[in-house]
Amino acid sequence: MKDGFAERLEQFKTNNKSTLAFIVNPFNTNTNEFNFEPFGIDAGSLQMQLLDLKTKDLWSGKFTELKSKLEELVVQKCMHIEQHKWTALKEIPRVEALIFGAWNSLPECCIEVKKLAYGVLTIFGSTYSCKQAFSCMNTIKSKVRSQLTNKNLESCLKLKTTSYKPDLIKLSKGMQSQCSH
Repeated sequence: MKDGFAERLEQFKTNNKSTLAFIVNPFNTNTNEFNFEPFGIDAGSLQMQLLDLKTKDLWSGKFTELKSKLEELVVQKCMHIEQHKWTALKEIPRVEALIFGAWNSLPECCIEVKKLAYGVLTIFGSTYSCKQAFSCMNTIKSKVRSQLTNKNLESCLKLKTTSYKPDLIKLSKGMQSQCSH
């Protein structure tokens, strides 16, 4: 039986096939099927920018190349898994890096196209972060620590979920020393 998150993810995939396909091949997707409201995008501007990009071989070639590289990665992963080459899997480029690389290369005049792509790409990262934060919160505020205040819980969550490393030497130099008399 699937949990609620898995069910919602499957439902999202089913209802948003065109939106997800847009990420890999923006020129062969039907933008009339998109729900632009959550992304704050002007549909007319998006379609004009897509038409402009589609007419330029450089950009259409960029996404054809991306699709080929992604297919190649899948084949490489399967071969390494079949041959039990687990360390070789770590050397394969990350899918996210290839996708973001293609989108980052688009010119700034394509703001609506980029806004949609980045919006769709960050949906899953934000749900992962949210799920991770709830998991950390459940670990921090256990039965033993049920009296923890919300303010202290928030501080503990910040420490647990961020990678912030303060420069203690720099901070200590800026502090005033206290002398005892």
